[in-house]
Amino acid sequence: MPRPVKTTGRFAALAFVAAIALAACTDGVDGTDGATGASGATGATGDEGPTPAQTFTGPPGTAVYAYANAGLQVTLDIDGNEGTIEIENGTGRELPEPDFYILDARDGSRIEGDVSEAAPIPVDQTSTFAVSFAGIEVRNIGLVVLLLGQDNYGAFVRTG
Repeated sequence: MPRPVKTTGRFAALAFVAAIALAACTDGVDGTDGATGASGATGATGDEGPTPAQTFTGPPGTAVYAYANAGLQVTLDIDGNEGTIEIENGTGRELPEPDFYILDARDGSRIEGDVSEAAPIPVDQTSTFAVSFAGIEVRNIGLVVLLLGQDNYGAFVRTG
């Protein structure tokens, strides 16, 4: 008998990636198309289009990701291929053991994370666990997804 497909998690990840891609398109909303200078000729003013602002200033190979929803605050702090995950459980119920996975920005492949000594998180408690992963550098992380037990809670947001 075929296994049922878990489409909800896949659809949520695809919708998130599509939203990010669409948000990056300006389509000349600022009055320019980024390809021409003030005179209308490409490169006439030396302007090669807008330069994106640097958003993360931490040391190379490090990143901080955050997740917040309905009393749940989670911070994933990565240095190289290891780090910590801190979970503040203000949900009013015990949470199952944490886990995570990463989607590679280059090809969309899934990289499993490892949470050392994962355990349930009691109500109104904060727990910190060591984490690690292999096969990807921080700069190639496209998306990090939080799992609690068998449930997919959604994507982290990179904050540093």
